[in-house]
Amino acid sequence: MTLRAIRTWAALTLLACLTLTGCAHVQPPVPLDQQFWDAKEPTIGVAITVVPPPVLALTGNQGLLDYAINKGVNSKLSDNVEKWQVRDLNTLPDVIVAKLEAKGFKVKRINEPVNLQAYKEKSYREGYTVRDLTPLKATYGVDRLLLVNVFATGATRSYYGFVPTSVPMAQVAGQGMVVDLADNRLLWFKPFSIVQAAQGEWDEPTYTNLSNAFYQAMDTSRQQMITPFEQ
Repeated sequence: MTLRAIRTWAALTLLACLTLTGCAHVQPPVPLDQQFWDAKEPTIGVAITVVPPPVLALTGNQGLLDYAINKGVNSKLSDNVEKWQVRDLNTLPDVIVAKLEAKGFKVKRINEPVNLQAYKEKSYREGYTVRDLTPLKATYGVDRLLLVNVFATGATRSYYGFVPTSVPMAQVAGQGMVVDLADNRLLWFKPFSIVQAAQGEWDEPTYTNLSNAFYQAMDTSRQQMITPFEQ
């Protein structure tokens, strides 16, 4: 991965954290502890946000004319990226529900996507969500919320002006969390950002290698969300 790609993904990780923690603060990861595994009485609601459709993100220092040129040059690639499928991300809650049920937890699958922006924003406090998610307790009859929040899918390519500074790379980014709906406390918080380069030439006529890289990135993202609940 290039230095520019690393910087791009550092920024995306920051964006992921800001979704729940406000403009000036970044919530550090919160690992699952033994208290979580010992508490079998609370009902856990498992949900996902609306997964954004795959797009080609053109990043870097570009003027308006540069961006228009770069967008035109990459139009075929962009059209291809938009055809990629994200259904494997949407099935994540079902897999996690099965894992938790197998360990004796009381679990409820929340079928409607959770819109974080619909909930009142609060001042930042480390270890707590900045959105007040407590109304979900009464709405769904659950004590805790396990939420997968995916905020970026597709591919990214960086530019300086109209000069490319990286090849296109597949990307998937988001965060997972378990929230105590009594007080918005984070019992688990894990940001993820996966960048996957194509194996072989990326600019084949149908972009097969880059497409494969995207599905690999998606699978890695899934595993990062599932593995903590396989202990």
